[in-house]
Amino acid sequence: MPLQKSMARYGQVAKLNSFLIVALAAIILLPGCGSVGPVRTLKAQGRLDHLHDKISSSHISLKAEDGLYEIAPRIFVGREVNPAHVTLLLNLVDKARVRAVLFYGELVSTPDILFCSNMECYRKYGGIGLGYTHGNTILISPYGWRAAIVSHELSHAELAVRLGGLAEVMDRVPQWFDEGTAVMVSMAHEFSDEAWDEACRKREDSPRLSELESIAGWDSVTGLNGINMQLSYGTARQEVARWYSTVGRKGLEQLIQSLKAKQNFHLAYQNVENSAIVLLSAKD
Repeated sequence: MPLQKSMARYGQVAKLNSFLIVALAAIILLPGCGSVGPVRTLKAQGRLDHLHDKISSSHISLKAEDGLYEIAPRIFVGREVNPAHVTLLLNLVDKARVRAVLFYGELVSTPDILFCSNMECYRKYGGIGLGYTHGNTILISPYGWRAAIVSHELSHAELAVRLGGLAEVMDRVPQWFDEGTAVMVSMAHEFSDEAWDEACRKREDSPRLSELESIAGWDSVTGLNGINMQLSYGTARQEVARWYSTVGRKGLEQLIQSLKAKQNFHLAYQNVENSAIVLLSAKD
């Protein structure tokens, strides 16, 4: 299968177009993000659903019950956060949105973003890793106050909205595509190509995409406490970057439309790439 063959050449990522080459050159994930991504456990979903229902029902400035207040539309922080940190967080969100726009073209999602200033807050709502997305709510841990973490989670929210909801992502999109896309959008620097190559050499190869298809497979490759994150997030990033470098934003939009039309992901993914290759060949 072409997707599997492409992963065997894990050091070979096609050059990106001139507009995106700088933006996507260092795209990776932050350490500790092994559990970052859409919330997949019912217990955690219930906690975050409860919080989101309260926030969405009434956008008042002070959330006394939860110790949160709104510092900008749909951005919430703990009441103990000082003004200097409030400014920092607003800047982080701005940077994160710019990164997401570079990939998606525009943002159609409008998630609530909650910055927890302590782990008690984060755990209260089922927080996992450094950042955590469920539906239209993003929760950021006190250790995840970085543009890369916020933009990673924005990607999850954006993809879910564009496909018609989180359930569509979980049911129809492989874990490697959802996370690989988020890694690209994040533009973090910790997962360099060199770090990924080294991780693959130690394993003697990169994981097959089929190993990263399901949540269980993803967690198995990632390992306890994210010890093998280079092999899961890094591999996902390599494949999505390879594909996106060929199809571009137009191809991404075509894939999303195909998925909304209930086409099989793998067939649609490959068809978009094949069409892009034909167009590129015709221009040569």
